[in-house]
Amino acid sequence: MSDLRAYLADQRVLVHQEGGFSTAATKWMRSLSYDSKWFGKDAMWSYPCNAGTLAALREVAERLRLRLRLSDELRAEVENVERTTRTETAVRKTIQSLLDDRKIKMGAFTTHQQPPPWWHQQVAWHWGMRVQSIYFALKPGLGKTRIGADVIRGKIEGGFVRFPEHIQLDRRYSRALPENILPARWGIRGGALITCPAVVVGEWRDQLLKWQNIKATLITGDFKRKQYRAGIPSWVHVCGYDSLASVEDNEYDLIIADEAHYMASDESNRWARMMVLRDYAVGAFAMSGTPIPNMLPSLWAQYYWLDGGRTLGPSPEAYRLKYFTNSARDVEEGEDTEERVARAIARVTMNLTMQEAFPGKQGKITEVVRVAMTPEQSKYYEQVRSQQAADVLSGKVTVGQALLKIGKLMQITQGFVFDDDRVVQQFSSAKLKSLEDMLTGSGDMTDRKVIVWCAFKPEVEMITKMLARKKVPHLVLKGGQSDKDRDALKLSWNTDPEPRVLVGMISMGIGLNLNAPMCVDEKGKPRRCSTTVFYGLSWKPTQLEQAMDRTYRGDQVETCLYRFLLSEELDDDKGESVKPIDMRVYESLMSKLDQTVRVAEESSVYIRMLLGDI
Repeated sequence: MSDLRAYLADQRVLVHQEGGFSTAATKWMRSLSYDSKWFGKDAMWSYPCNAGTLAALREVAERLRLRLRLSDELRAEVENVERTTRTETAVRKTIQSLLDDRKIKMGAFTTHQQPPPWWHQQVAWHWGMRVQSIYFALKPGLGKTRIGADVIRGKIEGGFVRFPEHIQLDRRYSRALPENILPARWGIRGGALITCPAVVVGEWRDQLLKWQNIKATLITGDFKRKQYRAGIPSWVHVCGYDSLASVEDNEYDLIIADEAHYMASDESNRWARMMVLRDYAVGAFAMSGTPIPNMLPSLWAQYYWLDGGRTLGPSPEAYRLKYFTNSARDVEEGEDTEERVARAIARVTMNLTMQEAFPGKQGKITEVVRVAMTPEQSKYYEQVRSQQAADVLSGKVTVGQALLKIGKLMQITQGFVFDDDRVVQQFSSAKLKSLEDMLTGSGDMTDRKVIVWCAFKPEVEMITKMLARKKVPHLVLKGGQSDKDRDALKLSWNTDPEPRVLVGMISMGIGLNLNAPMCVDEKGKPRRCSTTVFYGLSWKPTQLEQAMDRTYRGDQVETCLYRFLLSEELDDDKGESVKPIDMRVYESLMSKLDQTVRVAEESSVYIRMLLGDI
């Protein structure tokens, strides 16, 4: 048997390869890091010394049937990584026992007691106190922000998070994006950072204050203001993913990545900046109710940020080689890919659905309403589908790339299209008439609050004009609203019985509780919201699930109804049936959401198997 001799040198792992010089061996050796280097003259590989590389060294050696010899210094590093993984596995087994048996008593912790934390929030806190990294993959509505606030307090009280001190940062090249030069500023060392979509920065501020009386510093405003606020010493900074450049070189002790699926691409500037921040942080927690934004390959970047590659491998290539049927860019899943990935992430992932958190809770009802396109819509749809260009009313619509064509077809199913000059050409819309029939007159949704999600801005305008014409009290959730206006809209919807319809862009359906838990009419009758209509669809499953769960919350007591308005099939010029693009998008979204459910279920099954329960 040939050898792999590995040792440390200047924070790099040097591995001399003696034998095993096949194409397969080269692929596996290169996969040990996305920053691997081969020195042919010395038959030596060089890798950065990180947890993922160290965790994978033994596995790759066994796969290639090469004996691995470690220097004493490197052996200590490898054993430390393996010890951390064993500890996480032991804690995970204990946590599953707590999740499955609510009779087990848990210790109390510091949090606001009115209302007291839910059972799963208590379990999450105890888990977070015992390890340094977890992915809280709890479905929306289960109170992840409260978990985050409580975990931060626990880490502060346990001495894992220090109060920040000032550090002086000179003008320098960005480590995340070396072509960029960062201005000199005051930074901080210590404290906690919460990264999140910009629309929920204010929600984190409120939750931190509510549950732990922590006054956070928000990294908001223009660039100069963000730079200034990034240097203010406070226990917690809250920063939107689009503002990471302002905090890039701060040295936080703890990072919570809310909606961590925003880091699903390892080729994005966002991910690069998050990796620089992760270098300093001892603790890191990811949170998302929708962790798989685009099938299983999108998990790697998130888990690499979380634990350096110990869970899903030290590089994208290692992930593809191990779990998929090929290593090409367009990976293909094997028969057991879902199961194997689910088992791998189970150690550091808390999967939880609403039914698991609240046994006996009412579920979701999904309805599909098929609407026949108007003659105008059918004509324009067939022209764009079968040709490269079409005349729509007074505008020219040219179709080039496939994605552009898909977008145009989606627009036509809604009753409008952007022409080549970006002018909205609006014509008849069967869906708008169907929605009007539901919300007005003798429609079946006139007795309740209803949320209507749209995919395009012209849809919002079309619907709000219809509601105004029919004198239906409504609110509009749109981009560009200030935190103050957004908070006022949320308060009005959740407490005022008069607004009956809320119209918003599906991309805005994140981080808001919209089930109107405090809303009652003049007779004291609950006026809660449990009905959602999807007038339009995005092809991003994360946006769909986030939008669905604005009403399906932990404090929701009613059954939630989700109605999708989709086009009926058409006949082409040859009389053959054509499935409209919105129906195809819907079917694809449902398939992706089903995979998320299967992966979560398999993770829990695997842990229970280790416990001997099955």
